[in-house]
Amino acid sequence: MDLIFNNFNSELLIGYGFLPIVGSILVHFAFSAAVFNDAQRLQRDHDSLAFVNSWLWSLAVLVGGVFVALAYWVIHHSTIARR
Repeated sequence: MDLIFNNFNSELLIGYGFLPIVGSILVHFAFSAAVFNDAQRLQRDHDSLAFVNSWLWSLAVLVGGVFVALAYWVIHHSTIARR
């Protein structure tokens, strides 16, 4: 009985440890796609993108996640960017 419980417990931990990783990957992809679309729009409408082009911003957000997306927003859309 103890062996069955330990096996079930380890499978439960592996499953719940896997869910945050999948969620994080989905968030990275979603933010990366949003930044890519916004950067494409900025490049098309205003021809103003800071530092690099849209696909490189998207790749940076894909790797760096929410913090890089925040940096993108500060650089391109915050009141700091308008000064």
